[in-house]
Formats: sequence, C-alpha cells, structure tokens
Amino acid sequence: MSQQETGTFRARRLSVSNIDTSEFSAKSDDSASSSPNPRRRVSLSPEKGQVAVDAPWSDTLVGTHSCHGIEPGIRADRPKDKINQDRGGVVYPFCGDANQALFMVFDGHGNQGDKVSDFVVKKVEELLQGDLASILSTDPETALKRAFVMTDEMMQRGTPAQRENKIDAELAGTTAIVVLMQRNPTNGHITAWTACSGDSRAVLGLRQGGGYTYRDLSVDQKPDDAAEMRRITAAGGHVSPPEDWGGPARVWTSAEMVMPGLAMARSIGDHLVKRVGVIAEPVVTREVWDLTAQDATPDFVILASDGVWEFIESEAAVQLVAQHIGTSAKTASESLIAKAEAEWQREEGDYRDDITAICIKLDGIFV
Repeated sequence: MSQQETGTFRARRLSVSNIDTSEFSAKSDDSASSSPNPRRRVSLSPEKGQVAVDAPWSDTLVGTHSCHGIEPGIRADRPKDKINQDRGGVVYPFCGDANQALFMVFDGHGNQGDKVSDFVVKKVEELLQGDLASILSTDPETALKRAFVMTDEMMQRGTPAQRENKIDAELAGTTAIVVLMQRNPTNGHITAWTACSGDSRAVLGLRQGGGYTYRDLSVDQKPDDAAEMRRITAAGGHVSPPEDWGGPARVWTSAEMVMPGLAMARSIGDHLVKRVGVIAEPVVTREVWDLTAQDATPDFVILASDGVWEFIESEAAVQLVAQHIGTSAKTASESLIAKAEAEWQREEGDYRDDITAICIKLDGIFV
C-alpha cells in the first residue's frame, strides 16, 4: 500500500480485496458434531435486506445484518460493489445449553480477507463447542484465548495447498470480537465474556435516569498503545505513528516500512507480521449484569465491525440503537448500518467499508 495515498479509508488500513474469491453466504455448515450435546451451528449475519438462515431468535430480540462495501468503479459516478469481507454470527443454544449464547463479528482484510473471516467465524464456534467445551465450562477466558490462537495456527501450518482451508494468510487476516453470555438460572444474572483481537468492538447500552448511557466492553488494540508497542518492538517490529491527515499507527516488519503496514496490534491471520509481535490472542474481559438493577440497568449489546466505528462513536451508536431496541432489534441493527453508510458517503464519497452490526436485547434472549 502506497504511503502516498492519503485522505481515504483504503490508505488508513488494509481492508480492500481485489480478488473475487467467494460469494458471501448466510448458510450454516451442517456437518456433524462430535459433541455429546446437539450442537447448534452458527447462523451468519445476512446481507442487508436478506433473512438469516436458522436464526435462533425473533428479530425483536436480536438484529444482525451485514452490508458489503463499495469502491471506485470505471466511471466516477458509478462505484462498484466490493466483496464483503465481514462475517457476523450468532449461536443459541450454545454447547447444548439454553443458558449460553455466543455472538461474533469478524472483519477480514487483505485480498483473501473474506476467506479468512469465513473460516474463522465457523472454526471458533466449532472449537468452543467441540475440543474446548470442557475448558469452556470451567474457564471461559482460557477457552476463548485458545480458540483464537488455535484457529490462527490452523491457517498457518504447511503451505496453503496442504491446509484444510487453502488460505494464504500471510497478508490477509481478520479482526475479531466475540461475546459469550452465560445466564445464571437461579438469579437471572448474565455473565458476559468479551474477547477482542483488533478494532471491531462490543458496547453495552444501559438505561439510566430516563435515558441511556454506555460502556465499552472491549478496547481497540492499536499498535501505538504503550503495552502493544512494547511487545511489537521487543519482537523486532516497527510502529509508525499516526499520520497528520488521519492515518493510523501501523506495524511494519522493518524500519524501511515496506510492508505490510497493518493498522492493528492483534488479529487472526496476518502471518507476515506475527513474527514481529502481532498476536492472535485476544484480550478477554468479564462482566456480570443484573437486568433488574434500578440504576444503570444493562439493556442491550452492540457488536460491530470497524465499518460502524470508523465514523460513529460508542455513545452515539448506543443512543441510536436505544431509539429502536425496545420494539425491534432488527430495526435497531438496520438503522445503525444506515447511519454508518451515510457517514461513509459524507466522508469518503465513492468508498465504503463493509459494515456488520449485531444488536441484542438482553431481556428475553434466554428461555
């Protein structure tokens, strides 16, 4: 990516695919499970205007959509559709347990980013409900970390032709935001485990004083964060500071800053910079929510790719979703995506990143 490109999103991070590698699909994988409990497979976020396949909730409770991006076409007045490299997914019941649910958003980048995110959204769920299920039952933080790292390693072993997924992830990868919710059947409290690698984000909306406030459930992992930078430079990587025109800090394999210029400190894939301190392991946080609390009552959660967060702050997203979540999570999700589309049009004109959002009304998702 040229360092001379300025002022556009494509110059700010690696997210544009020029190779039509696969069509976005909302179909779930029906392969058999070795788990002793029937395993609910991931229901993928459909393209805007489509209906999710095997959605486990009504759209009043969970709204999830994805919107492919656009990029300049041959004619200046006719931008063309870009391949959707985002994947969102929900699983319920999770691990055969009606008191557990899993929500995921992955934002692929690089010319095989769609293949990476498509593989990862299915593999993380498969590992957590399969090989890691026993660990998940006692230590969710460790299970989530292992799921991310194991998935990353599966794409790295051997040559692309030898791998199960046939993905070349040297210069392609995905961010990841995953929220595991576990309901205590005795008191109804929900424990939420949030795992984040990169700059997709989860946000909690809380009712307070007749209005709404918010709390970020994850922190974007940028290369110029002090702790992240220490790890990268200790491994021999180089971090360039944010550009004056708005470009982000980036990770490079050498001081000459030739490639790849990754704008995040953690991701799944991106194996060229794994040797210089970029890691797949997520930061995992834990919260317990009392939905009957009289003050600052947890009401809904938003998971979204950077297509939302590039131009919409967490607080603004919560205020927008709060207008619709009481009657329709579907409308909330669609409205958030529409707002993000409008912001992209205003800021970037004929370029728009892929946008994926999941809006979850907490009261009622567990039966």
